[in-house]
Amino acid sequence: MSQKRIVQSLQGFLDEDGLVIPNSAVIMKGNFKRELAKYFLASLKRGQKILDLNPGLHGIYDELDLSQIAYVALEQNSRIRSFLEERHIAVLNWKIPKVPLENNSVDFVLSAAFLEHLPTYVDALNVLLEMRRVLTSEGRILVIVPNYLRIKDFFFEDYKHGWVTTRKRVIDMLNDCHFEIIGSRYTLGWITMRTNLLVSFLRLFLSFSLALLRINFVDRILETFKLERLSYRFQKTFFELVAIEARVKK
Repeated sequence: MSQKRIVQSLQGFLDEDGLVIPNSAVIMKGNFKRELAKYFLASLKRGQKILDLNPGLHGIYDELDLSQIAYVALEQNSRIRSFLEERHIAVLNWKIPKVPLENNSVDFVLSAAFLEHLPTYVDALNVLLEMRRVLTSEGRILVIVPNYLRIKDFFFEDYKHGWVTTRKRVIDMLNDCHFEIIGSRYTLGWITMRTNLLVSFLRLFLSFSLALLRINFVDRILETFKLERLSYRFQKTFFELVAIEARVKK
């Protein structure tokens, strides 16, 4: 494909700053969003504030009762900000890492499919330190990231991925930012956060299936029949994530 055609194909996804509109949050399925919404409604009191670091075009706000919870999104892409503003979603322009909010002003931070898009561990560390600043003394954070140890090289199939994320790396960083870990779990991709025997079996089955898709001769077959994009979307939906919850350390 020529450079001109590539630029033309991207024009609909670029804002005036030349930032590509990421599609990572769009992968989040309705059931996953509903589970998150129920979790937040059960965890937060009326009027408490949740800060979303990666709202996307179809994020968790679709499922939240915004009359009960104060939802604020951070977004650096002007087109996504406009989309959210048209839907009357509170959104702030974010120049990473500094958050335009006061100290101790947020009750919960959601970071879903975000940290892995930062270039280095220093960038991720600075963002988490900033989240620590804006959270109240009782504040909590939920971080959801790909598990590199399971998906291996597929992590870098998304050219926007930078800092490599695993359960241990994120937990260590949260600890260094003065957070206390509450718990963690692996998810069935962007489908469900539930943990039961059936989900555990499906996770194993999908891990085996995704590993097969990354074998060279299987990859060649998919390429021959022009199924690479379908394979990519399948892997992007079902690859293993880790969800880690932490609270501000006393």
